[in-house]
Amino acid sequence: MRNALIPIGLLLIPVFVSAANLRIEGDRAWLEAEGAPLPKVLRLFEQRGVEVLIDPSLELGRISGQWENTKVDRLIAQLAGPHSYLIKWKRVSGPLGSFDQLASIQIFSDGNASAAKPITEKRVLDIVEGEGGIKYLRGEMMVGFREGSSIEDLNALLEKLGGTVVEVIDPPGIYRIKLNDEMPVEKAMEIANAHEGVDSSEPNLAYPKIDSPKMPMNGSGEGMNLQLRPGETAVAVLDSGLDPQYATLATIRGTYDALNPGAEISDPTGHGTLTSLIAAGVITPDGAAATDTGTPVLSIRTFDENGNTSADTVFRAINYAVNSGVEIISMSWGTEIDSKFLATAMAYAAQNGVRLYASAGNEPTGQPIYPAGYPSVTAVGGLNPDGSRWESSNYGEFVLIYAPAKASFNGQDYAGTSISTPYVAGKDARNTTP
Repeated sequence: MRNALIPIGLLLIPVFVSAANLRIEGDRAWLEAEGAPLPKVLRLFEQRGVEVLIDPSLELGRISGQWENTKVDRLIAQLAGPHSYLIKWKRVSGPLGSFDQLASIQIFSDGNASAAKPITEKRVLDIVEGEGGIKYLRGEMMVGFREGSSIEDLNALLEKLGGTVVEVIDPPGIYRIKLNDEMPVEKAMEIANAHEGVDSSEPNLAYPKIDSPKMPMNGSGEGMNLQLRPGETAVAVLDSGLDPQYATLATIRGTYDALNPGAEISDPTGHGTLTSLIAAGVITPDGAAATDTGTPVLSIRTFDENGNTSADTVFRAINYAVNSGVEIISMSWGTEIDSKFLATAMAYAAQNGVRLYASAGNEPTGQPIYPAGYPSVTAVGGLNPDGSRWESSNYGEFVLIYAPAKASFNGQDYAGTSISTPYVAGKDARNTTP
């Protein structure tokens, strides 16, 4: 059983693991496997942006053999046998044009397609440290092309890199590319930057949240209707998510998991729950006046369970917030690495009428961190309850606002500019509302 389209354009996809090697070029595939479990082989497809679903009740064997220049649907049929399967392709649009790309593989018993479940339930970022201590997602890079470039320029670059487009993030018009294991990201950037038509390239940078003590918690990108009443201004909180027990509060108007789109909201660290409740006016920082009116909040999970996010996740979160009609974004995270693509994403949001607030940082270096350091973003520093500057707050000309940096929740005390930022964002929203 299958549902397939013939893809247009050259998409060269090699990947290497200990027990299996896979390459896909258009609708043709090359696979070498020696005793590799079928789920491990299918994860090679997943690494290239293909959704893989399998009925967990099926007995899955090991794969051995060699396939040369085989049709993708024929290969999947042989891998799935004796079970039924379904493959789908998707039309991907971007600034250089459109192309068809393998979207999903589904394996199930006859007549029971609904039993197939995602082979990987949640996304945990695979972060490595490259030259100069820069952290990024393993084997991933972001590429932007000059105006006037074509899909042929993209395909030629993919052939040089042995990579594939995992995602097109438009706006701001960036191609997220997965490389094969033999191609270091630094080398890929050299090749990309020398390639005709490429404007710039970066690793898919990883960003850490600004630390605060952990809380004891239980646990698509088109936007949503936040059901805002006339005059209401909403705040999107880009953080680690929201504890589901707070999702029904009147001030929580929506949730979204930018890390795992389609997943139910969660908060593995508790940091996002704290910042969301502060932005909503449910928690009042020490030294601030409590509010009688709450603030509508869209809580967007942007960080994984290890407290990290990536450039593609941030872009996805910003686009979702903008498409939801949010006017204010709160970001309690930052990095010392200045990224052209991150700056572009912030400028895009600001050009769409969104006011952006970001934490200045919890180290008093006097040097900017990003996104707080960008002109389109308001950097927020921290104050003690008595109004004096909190001793651990960052400072400098880039810090435009200082606000209370300490708060209590569930019998615990917290401190950080990650508290100051959602407080300022929520206050701005309340002051905007007539």
